[in-house]
Amino acid sequence: MKVRELLRILREDMLHDHSARVPDASDDDRLWSDATLVRYIDEAQRRFARRSLILRDATTPEATRLKLVAGQAHYKLHQSVLAVVSAKFANDVGDLTRAGHSMFSTAIAPDMRVFDPAYFSSLPDAKPIVYTTDEEIARDDDGFMVAPTMRFYPTPSAAFDNAEVRLRVVRLPLDRLSPTLLDMEPEVPEDYQIDMLDWAAYLALRIVDLDQEAPARAEKFAASFEAHVKAARQELMRKVFTPTHWGFGRGGWGGYAR
Repeated sequence: MKVRELLRILREDMLHDHSARVPDASDDDRLWSDATLVRYIDEAQRRFARRSLILRDATTPEATRLKLVAGQAHYKLHQSVLAVVSAKFANDVGDLTRAGHSMFSTAIAPDMRVFDPAYFSSLPDAKPIVYTTDEEIARDDDGFMVAPTMRFYPTPSAAFDNAEVRLRVVRLPLDRLSPTLLDMEPEVPEDYQIDMLDWAAYLALRIVDLDQEAPARAEKFAASFEAHVKAARQELMRKVFTPTHWGFGRGGWGGYAR
């Protein structure tokens, strides 16, 4: 659905803000300009994507391709990336292992089921096999957070300079919606586009002082939006759910069974 259609639905069907309501009124009598409502639709799309995690991507080059640099462990991800689902070298079959920061300084006996930094860092031509995204957030010159960072271990050696790592990510929309691009289509799937308009309606109504019913209507739209987000996220979780395998004597949870 194009932005111009979403704009019409928001203005006329949800906010009832159109000149036909008042005799002899013109478009100048509208409470909200197109620019304002498109800005609210844009914010609604970003909020829906952030809270529902609905935009999962493994193909967009700027968000899912990373070139390693010899001797560099930390990399700034694209500003749209919310989370890294998995990572692997372009020519590998298996994924890299995800680990938290604490594991990078833990020494344990080598085992096929565990990650041992002391063991792997001693290998020649160090090939990164583990990554973490829980260390820091890249910031701009003003100190605002702009993107998550990714750390690889071991640090890539010269043999892996310019090697490509492919990511599967959860991200925000790549482009902002604009009142000058009304034929643009939001990235949130069409099945959820009208749902996300509830947040745009909330943003519009929360600042209306002339209508005593506006605050109550705004809160209803906000509650409806949160319900739509919850439903979308539950639907996504059903699609990506993987049953957990466990059993006694496998070293999981509380250790080996006795």
